[in-house]
Amino acid sequence: MKEQENSKIIDAIKWVKKNKKPFFTTTVSIVVIVLLILFICLRIQMINSAASDKLDIATKIFATGNVEQSLSIIDDIINTYKNSPAAYRAMIMKASYFINQKKYDEAENILKTYIENAKPDIVKPIGYPLLISIYDDNKNFEQAIATSKDFISKYPDNYLAPSVMENMARLYELSGNNEEAKKVYKEIVDKFFGTIYANRASEKLN
Repeated sequence: MKEQENSKIIDAIKWVKKNKKPFFTTTVSIVVIVLLILFICLRIQMINSAASDKLDIATKIFATGNVEQSLSIIDDIINTYKNSPAAYRAMIMKASYFINQKKYDEAENILKTYIENAKPDIVKPIGYPLLISIYDDNKNFEQAIATSKDFISKYPDNYLAPSVMENMARLYELSGNNEEAKKVYKEIVDKFFGTIYANRASEKLN
């Protein structure tokens, strides 16, 4: 067994000697690629860390009541650190602030951009309830329902799904479409049986 292993090693050494140039060229190429990947990963990590630190600062400044300075930092994060997790969190913060100030058009634009571009895909659902709330506050029940349906079709198993569905049933009721509301309530009972959402939906059906 050892003789076979030694023979293979010797054969490998002979092959390297015979093919020294292509072997070392390939090896160097692999090393360069690995180093480049490591550099890029480190660079991304540093950028994400810097953006996250800035967002923490913006949050603390906002808490002191200096909204203008906080929004300025948030805008800088969104523009300078595009596609970073901190930039997307900054967008949600800014949209939430605009909603609170009833600046719905500004908030809607931010949230639509967030939903379209946020990465990874797992963070996109967070933008939907805020967007739905904008249409809800403006009594635009048709658009609120359409956005809710869009969410449910894309993220049926998301942890926000039952609350979005419950709210959608309420929107149907407000728009006078009780039959569709009942369908949604029944779907909640069937899909989320045993949860508080299912219990509330069951009460609505009785």
